[in-house]
Amino acid sequence: MPHQITIVGLGNHSLDDLPLGIYKFLTQHTHLYTRTLDHPVVESLQSEGLKFQSFDEVYEAHEDFEAVYENIVTQLIEAAHKEDVIYTVPGHPRVAETTTTKLELYAKQHSDVEVKVLGGKSFIDDVFEAVKVDPNDGFALLDATNIHEDQINIRNHTLITQVYSHLVAGDLKVTLMERFNDEHEVYIVSGAHHSGSQLIQLPLYELDRDDSVFNNLTSVFVPKAQSEKDYYSDFYYAASIMDRLVDDETGCPWDKVQTHESLKRYLLEETFELFEAIDNEDDWHMIEELGDVLLQVLLHASIGKKEGYFDINEIIHSFSDKMIRRHPHIFGEADAQNMEDLENIWSTAKAKEGKVERVKFEKVFAEHFLKLYDETKNMPLNETELKRKLERGGHETCD
Repeated sequence: MPHQITIVGLGNHSLDDLPLGIYKFLTQHTHLYTRTLDHPVVESLQSEGLKFQSFDEVYEAHEDFEAVYENIVTQLIEAAHKEDVIYTVPGHPRVAETTTTKLELYAKQHSDVEVKVLGGKSFIDDVFEAVKVDPNDGFALLDATNIHEDQINIRNHTLITQVYSHLVAGDLKVTLMERFNDEHEVYIVSGAHHSGSQLIQLPLYELDRDDSVFNNLTSVFVPKAQSEKDYYSDFYYAASIMDRLVDDETGCPWDKVQTHESLKRYLLEETFELFEAIDNEDDWHMIEELGDVLLQVLLHASIGKKEGYFDINEIIHSFSDKMIRRHPHIFGEADAQNMEDLENIWSTAKAKEGKVERVKFEKVFAEHFLKLYDETKNMPLNETELKRKLERGGHETCD
């Protein structure tokens, strides 16, 4: 019969918060493993004579947490090959505890070890009590040591663990500032428990100002964005703007009557203006004109959604699918050492899609378009005259 690894949660504060059953279970064992000795419950149990073998030295021996957790799991499994193992962790074993995930995955794939989880109080309830927010509003739980910008959803609250040092807080601040404005109010929460916590409210740009407030029990709570302007850089907010503009009942009189056909010439106009910005090496003008080109894409997507044929998600899915499919040398096993290899890969990918080589009307049109652009670059045409040269009737866009 395989030996068992029992993972025991120590809660997030003191011995007073530890359930009586868990306390009795721990005191019945003479040899306990613990992820870290730096926890109030471990200190209290040590004072009562319990012996702990910690993995604190593993943290010092490795540069990244992934290696630390792998090493801890390996040692625990090796120990479990000889005897049953009791392994204690801060908080609840299933909340922000990577070693639990790795141990359970191993037990699922192998028959030499069993894993059991016991008790432990999560810090989550106490953090939300400290900041006076209902978690039912929606929130994400993320790890500060492994956080990426694309994980952050400004529409929901975000609770971030493992903010144990000034340096981690600094990196976290930079990541959060990619999505939130610098003045966005955040909370540093340390030692959250039923009777209180250390709570600091401050603007995001000051998150790492005081290195004395961070320890192994520190989290950062980031409330969801409240101001409408906070969403101006959000892609789906932009898509919702266009959905509103083309709405048959509440939309803009110009936008809601547009069709895919009526919009064709505006894409041409916006492309000319983007060319001008590129030629002038004007970054701010490029931002504006690229936005106008995106506007055309979003308009077509919103019209497609209104008519029930497609929406922006299908456009993005088609784009992602094509880019991955046509770049197996980046996302797959293909190898491209030069342009000839790349052309072969590209041709093969298109052939698998059933693409038939042909002279496309749009390519002929593009050549004419570029010729026209080259001709007009040095001509004394102002923007109005250039538009007249391109237009074939209709009204100007109000966008």
